Amino acid sequence: MKKEIRLGIVLVCSLLLCACGNKKQILLPEEEQVKQICELSTLECEFNNVAIGEKSKGEGIAHLGEKDRKYWVEYTGVVKLGIDMSKVSMEIEENNVMISIPKAELQYIGIKEGSYNEESVITSKDAFFNKNKITVEEQKVAITSAQESMKAAISENDDLMCKAQERAKFLIENYINSIGNATGITYNIEWKYLD
Repeated sequence: MKKEIRLGIVLVCSLLLCACGNKKQILLPEEEQVKQICELSTLECEFNNVAIGEKSKGEGIAHLGEKDRKYWVEYTGVVKLGIDMSKVSMEIEENNVMISIPKAELQYIGIKEGSYNEESVITSKDAFFNKNKITVEEQKVAITSAQESMKAAISENDDLMCKAQERAKFLIENYINSIGNATGITYNIEWKYLD
């Protein structure tokens, strides 16, 4: 038993001595990590939207009994806002870190899968025989128009863009501060905002 304890102590001491001989690797914040954080820091939002369309009655004998019809489609849209990571740069000088970051931008707009179906389409009444049907293509045209309007509204929404940029900054600061905590270095982070 004593022999095993002595062998264990010798083994631990030799490992400690070997470890002391190695140079301590200093971790520094890396620009590639900052860019990956920007890629991951997208702000995803869902919104309820209504696409509105109108279909005129047809002309001629074949369209007797039709009426002009209005319709709307309720659906859930999805947007992603984020930072263009290719425009992010970082300079380190001693304990000072200067990060150049662009404004957030709309990176994606789409429709949540399964958020609308036949029951999502609400139409005004047709005349007697319901001959003036609203087609899937007509619904798609109305939704495309609604999405374009939403895209313009979101692109002009400074509050949402600020939130997306602040989210990226928060995650980058956490990354740099974590490296600083691991190495015992306190970094001063400065931000340069790109237009």
